[in-house]
Amino acid sequence: MSKQTKVFTREQCEAFLDAANPHQWYLTADNLHHQALALWRNRGEGQLIMRRDGHPSISWDATNRATFLLAAFAMENMLKAFLVYEHPEFIADGYLKSITSHDLPKLADRSSLIPYKVRDRWVFEALAEGNESWARYPCGRDANDIQIEQQFTVNLWIKYCDLMRSYTSKIQKLLTQGWKGPYGFYGSWAFNE
Repeated sequence: MSKQTKVFTREQCEAFLDAANPHQWYLTADNLHHQALALWRNRGEGQLIMRRDGHPSISWDATNRATFLLAAFAMENMLKAFLVYEHPEFIADGYLKSITSHDLPKLADRSSLIPYKVRDRWVFEALAEGNESWARYPCGRDANDIQIEQQFTVNLWIKYCDLMRSYTSKIQKLLTQGWKGPYGFYGSWAFNE
């Protein structure tokens, strides 16, 4: 029996709803983003250098991979906050539906509420590329999928941070207005900053 065909009790479904509501996705995104910010501030404390005979050496900041991965996960959780807000049925019945992907451009495409999704699509694409390969794993699936770690450029970082600020502002406004979920759930959250 697959997870999708399991039947959970109403009590289990309501407990899952407490863990999977849009506010929880937002909190996770915010936490991951703050960890990425901390790593970004620590740039310059160490370097990774790759030297190979006959090739120029390549160097990366020692925090590059972890910063990139945290930023990608923060963005993924933020996009899922919007998607669950828009589609409460995605967390009904005690399991996630339709949002188990890590593909940031596809997740962004599914939301009608996120700002700048067309203009800044390149940010989703850049984060997704690392998220599915070099930032997460030391190698690809096979010899045809060998990718070298990419630099988390200042331009990408600035745009990522701009998006996270915009998305934080928007999701906080939406959550302050309230959210209706499955099983009669209603939540409204206040934010102090």
